[in-house]
Amino acid sequence: MKEIIAGNIIRYRKGLNLSQEELAALAEVTRQSINNYENAKTLPDSKTLSALARALGVKLDDLLRQSYAALPSFRFRAHTSFDKKPQFAAQVLRLLEDYTALEQAVGIPTYAPESTPCHQLEGNEKRIAEIANQFRHRLGLGDGPIPNLFEAVEEIGLKVLRYSIPIPGFFGLSACSLEQGAFVLVNSHNISIERQLFTLAHEIGHLIFHRGEYQDTLIEEGTKEEEKARSAVANHFASHLLVSQKALDRALNVFTDLIQLKAHFQVSYTMMLMRLDQMGKLKYGDAIQKIHSEYKRRTGQSLPKEIELEPVLPESDFPVNQRFTKLVWQGLSLGKVSELKAAELLNLTVEDLRLARREARGYAIDAIF
Repeated sequence: MKEIIAGNIIRYRKGLNLSQEELAALAEVTRQSINNYENAKTLPDSKTLSALARALGVKLDDLLRQSYAALPSFRFRAHTSFDKKPQFAAQVLRLLEDYTALEQAVGIPTYAPESTPCHQLEGNEKRIAEIANQFRHRLGLGDGPIPNLFEAVEEIGLKVLRYSIPIPGFFGLSACSLEQGAFVLVNSHNISIERQLFTLAHEIGHLIFHRGEYQDTLIEEGTKEEEKARSAVANHFASHLLVSQKALDRALNVFTDLIQLKAHFQVSYTMMLMRLDQMGKLKYGDAIQKIHSEYKRRTGQSLPKEIELEPVLPESDFPVNQRFTKLVWQGLSLGKVSELKAAELLNLTVEDLRLARREARGYAIDAIF
C-alpha cells in the first residue's frame, strides 16, 4: 500500500506542477513528510490522506487506487495528451465506474453500437454515409432533423455524460469494453450545444469504425497521420448522422441561406458547410474565410472557433445527463444507492436531496423512476 500511495502522490503532484514544498503547505504537513510518503518510507494517516487528496484535487479513493491503467478501452483526439493530466484521468475512471455501477444496480443491460472497421475516408464515403443512415434508423429518427441526439442515444442505452472540463482544445472522448458497453464524455465548458452535438456524433463514429484501435490507458497512441485519417472518417459519419442526404436534398429546394439551413437541422454552421462541401455546393475553406471576413467587418473582431453564429440552440432545450440522473433516482428508490452517494452523484447536499425526494413523493413522481 505504501508504494501505491507513493506513486499516486507523485503522479498527481506533478500533474498540478507542484513542488513537494507547495504540496506540503497545502496539506499542512512538512516537506520531509511529503518526501517520506513519496519514497514509501512512511504511510500517511487517514486525516493526512484526506488533506492530500483535497490538495491534489482528487478523491481519497484515487490515492488508494493501484493505477488508472485498467480503464476500459479508450479513443482520444491526438492533440490531447492525457498522460500529463492524471487528475482528469482519475475523474474519467470515477465517472465510468459510477455509471456502470448504476446500470448494474438497476439491472439495465449495457449497450455499444455495432463495430464496423473503416480506417480511411477516401473510397468509403458512400459506405460511411449508409452506416450513418442505418444508425439513424436504429434510433428511430427517420430522415428529418434530429430534435435531440443526446436523448435519442440515451434511449437505446448509450452512456453519455456532459461535463464542464476546462481543458483547452478538448471536446470529448469515448470508451468501450465488452463488459461495460460504450460511454461518451462530452465537454460542455464554454462550448455551444451545436458543437457538443457534433462531438457526440463524432465519438459514436469512432465507436463504430475504430474500436479495434482503442487503448487501455488515457495516453494517446498512433501517429498524427493515423489519427487524422480516423477523424476524417468520424467527421463524415457525424455529418451524415446529423444531416441525412434525403433531408438535405429536400431542404435545398426550400432554403438557400446557410443560416436557415443550420437552424433547420439544428447544427453548427461549420457542420452545415461540411455537408455542402461534400455535395460540391461550395469549398469549405473559401466559405469559412468569407464568413470570418464578414464577421470581422460587422463586429470589428475575429470570429473565435467556439462562437456559433446566431441563431444558437438554447441550453434549456437540452437538459444534461437525463439518463444518468434517472438511474441515480432509481437506484435510490430501490435501496441500491445510499442517500450520501446519490447526493454526491447529483452534486447536491444530502439535505437538498431529501427535500427533492419529499417533493417528488408529494407529486407521486417516484412512480416514474
